[in-house]
Amino acid sequence: MTAGVGGGVQLDRLSNLPDALLVSILSRLRLDDATRCSVLSSHWHRQIFPLLLLNFHASMPRHRDVIQAANSVLAAHPTAPVRSFCIRWNFRGGDKEPADDGGLLHELARRASVLAWASLTRLKAISGAFPDTTTSAAPLNLPRLAEIDLFGVTISSDSLHALLSHCTALERLRICGTGSGCTSFHVQSPSLKMLDTDGISFDDLFIQYAPNLEWVNGRYMYLRSASMRGVHLKVVHAPKLELLGYLGMSFHEIEIGETIFTKDRIRVKTLMPSLKTLAIQVSYTCTGYINWIVQLLKLFPCVQTLHIKSDAWSVVQAAARESWDLLRDVPCPCVDNHLEKVVFEVYRGHEWQREMAKFLHGRSRFLRVMEFHCLGDGDGIHKDYGKPRSKEWVRKQQELLCLDSRASRDAHFLFFRSQLVSNHFNVCDDEWYKKKYYNDLYQV
Repeated sequence: MTAGVGGGVQLDRLSNLPDALLVSILSRLRLDDATRCSVLSSHWHRQIFPLLLLNFHASMPRHRDVIQAANSVLAAHPTAPVRSFCIRWNFRGGDKEPADDGGLLHELARRASVLAWASLTRLKAISGAFPDTTTSAAPLNLPRLAEIDLFGVTISSDSLHALLSHCTALERLRICGTGSGCTSFHVQSPSLKMLDTDGISFDDLFIQYAPNLEWVNGRYMYLRSASMRGVHLKVVHAPKLELLGYLGMSFHEIEIGETIFTKDRIRVKTLMPSLKTLAIQVSYTCTGYINWIVQLLKLFPCVQTLHIKSDAWSVVQAAARESWDLLRDVPCPCVDNHLEKVVFEVYRGHEWQREMAKFLHGRSRFLRVMEFHCLGDGDGIHKDYGKPRSKEWVRKQQELLCLDSRASRDAHFLFFRSQLVSNHFNVCDDEWYKKKYYNDLYQV
């Protein structure tokens, strides 16, 4: 507030500023400071401050302070809507304060009315717990929601299933992090095209009806789940599926149509010719791993790109005593007639890797490129671990791989200085990634 010169008339120059500018100014203050400023004017308190709550951002030094302040602000403005919200505080390792939100998150969720936004097209949630959609009084109304991205969010299997059932336009679903709370995932969606379960290990992944599903990527899907048993993957109807990974021998069971893969039984009957990209995790220390790989490739006869992941620890056990030579004359339509690209995501030059590479390039008549993303083990503990291999080492590997015996004379063999990035499938179509992909290529 300022006084006029000479006339004694009080001029409220701040309040004469446009509301949008006032909101912009107050939004740069901490929540408690913005609250104090709002009492300067009834207009600020009734008209300006509620606009700040459209994008509710609260940040304070301590968890308890920000929770108390946020709850006080919401109580003072019971009808103000919320469009988005972000709560932050400084974390201290010795802080033993209980992480109780005092009902704050429920109040913010109620005002945001996320589950009732008929016009919502993209939903992204980071940390926290997703509302229970099975008991919510308000029915789900998300007819235009096309993308869901949950990172470290706890959501029950029933809530996730209900969410998919009501999102009739959903095309992409990503669940990332360790807080999913979803042990069994039942996919029944006519619109879903992409499913990404990065970092989540389910007990059961059941794809019952997904006529437009093209892409299923689970970077750690092959790992054992929290129940200490392998993952049960079942696919009933996904006729357009083109990318699937990562499959591994640690699966409790794989069912695709009438095809069954278990620890003790492999029966390949139903084939999936739609699949073009397959990613596998090779448990090369397990007896029968070669037969498992070959039978799996028979299941997907038209695969063009094969990604191979292996144990990433520096100290690696010896491979099981098996030979690819026994399969030289065994028919493998995928390898013989369609395979164009093979990617060893972590290549250490172990004998099992070389023998597998020789089998593939010796049979693949249409192979265009085989990539080796190299990783150094050093002394097996810490020294030199992960450092680029020398050019001499790469030249030696080229000799051991017998590249001159390849079936496709047009095939190229590329060696990279580091292992493939873990989120390759998520970013492989981005222009920035494409431009830098070959920066680590060895020139030998």
